[in-house]
Amino acid sequence: MIEDRQRLYRLLGVGQRDLGMSEESLRILLARHGAQVKDGKPSRTTMTISQLNSALTEMVEKGFKVKPPKRAGKKPRNFNRLPLYADKVEALLADMGLSWAYADTIARNITGGNGGRDKDPGVERLAWVKRPEHWRAIIAALDVEQTKRVRLAQVQELIAKLGLTEADVEALIEQRGIRVKNWRRAPNLLGKLVDYYYAQVEQREAEGGV
Repeated sequence: MIEDRQRLYRLLGVGQRDLGMSEESLRILLARHGAQVKDGKPSRTTMTISQLNSALTEMVEKGFKVKPPKRAGKKPRNFNRLPLYADKVEALLADMGLSWAYADTIARNITGGNGGRDKDPGVERLAWVKRPEHWRAIIAALDVEQTKRVRLAQVQELIAKLGLTEADVEALIEQRGIRVKNWRRAPNLLGKLVDYYYAQVEQREAEGGV
C-alpha cells in the first residue's frame, strides 16, 4: 500500500490521463471507493489512504501502469538472474517510492557494514548479495520501514479527523512518560497511537461529532 497521500494524488491524476477518463468518470470512481461530497462533488481530500489505494488499484485493473518514481534509479543489471527475493524487494521499494540505492545501503549494512577487526565489510550492491539469509534480512528491514510509514500515515489521518496536530501527539507521549527519540520512527509506539486515536475517532463518531 502506498502511504504518501500526495503521491497517490499524482498517480490518480496520471492514471486519469492515461486511461482517458473524464473528470466526471474520475469522480464516479472516487465515490465508488469512499469519496465524500465536498463543494458539490466527490473529493479525493475526503478519502483515507486505504480508499485512495483502492481507487488506484481499480485504475491498475483497467490498464494503468504505475511507473517507479524518477529517483528510483536503475534496476541491477543482473536483476533477471537474481533470486526471487529481488522481486519482493522491488515491490517494496516501488510501494514506498524508495530508490535502489536505498536497498544497496540496507544490503551493505546487513552483510557487514564497514567491517571491523574480525569482520569483512559488507557488499556494496544489492545485486552482489548471495546468501538467502541476507536477502530475507533485507526484506525484513524493508517490511519494518513500510510498517513505520503506514502507521505514521494512519496516525496523521486519525488526528486530522480529530482536529489535532503532531504537537498534540508529542504532548500525549510526554504526558504518558514515554521516552522515545523519534516517535515517528518507532513502529510499536505508532501501533499503540493508531489504536488510541482510532478509539477516539470511534467515540467521537458515536457521539455524532466526526
